[in-house]
Amino acid sequence: MKKRTVAENLFYNMLYQVIVTILPVITTPYTARVLGLHANGIHSFTESIVTYFIIFGSLGTSLYGIRKVAYVRENEEQLAQTTIEIILLKLILMAGTLLVYVPVLCIGSEYAYIYRIQIINIVANGIDISWFYQGVEDFKKVTIRNLVVKAVFVVALFTMIRSPEDLSKYVFLIVASSLLGNILMLYYLPQYVRLKIHGRLHPLSHVKGSILLFIPQVMNYVYALLDRSMLGWMTHTDNVGIYDQAQRLIRMITAILQSLGYVMMARVANLTMANDEEGIRQYIQKSINFTMFLAWPAMFGVIGVADDFIPLFLGEEYLDVVPILKILSVLILTMSLNSILGVQMLIPMGKEKVYAAATSTGAVVNVIVNIVTIPLFGTVGACISSLAAETAVFLISYFNLRKMIDPIRVIKTNFPVIVSSLVMYGAVRLISMAQINIIVKLGLEVIVGGGLYMLLMLITRNEILLIIMDKVGNYLKRLTGRKM
Repeated sequence: MKKRTVAENLFYNMLYQVIVTILPVITTPYTARVLGLHANGIHSFTESIVTYFIIFGSLGTSLYGIRKVAYVRENEEQLAQTTIEIILLKLILMAGTLLVYVPVLCIGSEYAYIYRIQIINIVANGIDISWFYQGVEDFKKVTIRNLVVKAVFVVALFTMIRSPEDLSKYVFLIVASSLLGNILMLYYLPQYVRLKIHGRLHPLSHVKGSILLFIPQVMNYVYALLDRSMLGWMTHTDNVGIYDQAQRLIRMITAILQSLGYVMMARVANLTMANDEEGIRQYIQKSINFTMFLAWPAMFGVIGVADDFIPLFLGEEYLDVVPILKILSVLILTMSLNSILGVQMLIPMGKEKVYAAATSTGAVVNVIVNIVTIPLFGTVGACISSLAAETAVFLISYFNLRKMIDPIRVIKTNFPVIVSSLVMYGAVRLISMAQINIIVKLGLEVIVGGGLYMLLMLITRNEILLIIMDKVGNYLKRLTGRKM
């Protein structure tokens, strides 16, 4: 089995996240206008409810599977045994989920016709084995699978979705594409492991380990989804649509920044098994610097372009998204840091109880703040609760990892990044005041702002930028060498 480097896996994972980020630039304006605010609100609300069942039906097996495969991947027999057992466990959990889901939501509920289609989503999650490829550190297969599925989805979207009455078709396209992708992943599995049973299988032996990782995972999802659910229960579904559009934009960006998380998780798990604490420190320091290099300019960039971007991207109907997007932009920084502390450190180092305590506290904070702020401030209240929850998770996680991270070094290294991001923001705001065509203005904001930030990073000799330039330079040399 070929072992890919962290750089290779990061490239493939970031490539996918970048493409996933670009595609909504094409699809979101279309669905926002074609489906309308009300239909989008229904989809967001029902999706949040279905996701609860998927979370509980997974029982933490995805995170557990990544770590477990990373532990045993050097032994072919153990790898095959572990993989088959976890797949069987996921199928058992899927069957149990459907036994509850169908009678509760698919019969007689307000949006039963949508919930019935979402059965496909639960099945797709049950057969998902992307955790295996992440555990063996082969992100190429996952990336190619996801890109094929996304391409099929986009073509079908523009072909089949024409009006709000096509909401059912839209939901079907989303869940069917997910099922297709997971079937493709199963097809490639025999290339990695011999699916032969060596002795008795014990799928239930993995339940305890999965539950330990299930608690932080479910808490993460709870306070990520609870805002939408509580907005739908306490206000109007239109507010859910407004809030969800802002959240989706933020999470598209954070997905790129967090792409290093699952790449590093398997590597840190291996280093933990080898008791290489110094190796872990070095990897984590680079991961923090990489995240800061992207997170600060992304946060200030979103705040800077929001006024021009939203009406162009979503339409005048979604102008209420602008202030929500600006407030939630802080999540770009906090969620990225929490990914480092949780996914890259606490979980692979075997400190899942600490991570569970942190995320549980975040969920409790989210519920309490939502109850108080949503009736008073509506969607802004939901924003406040999200920020409060992520901050609580960060403080608890950092307190338990403070001996592994040097905050003075982090601040000193990344101070030029913060200053450069602020300068970039100032330049973007100056451009936004110009009375010119909005498309031209937005283009100038992105090009000038991004160019100015990179120039300042080059002047200050930012370590991450120099590493990227060196990697690109070496790749181009090899590419040129092949052609000669």
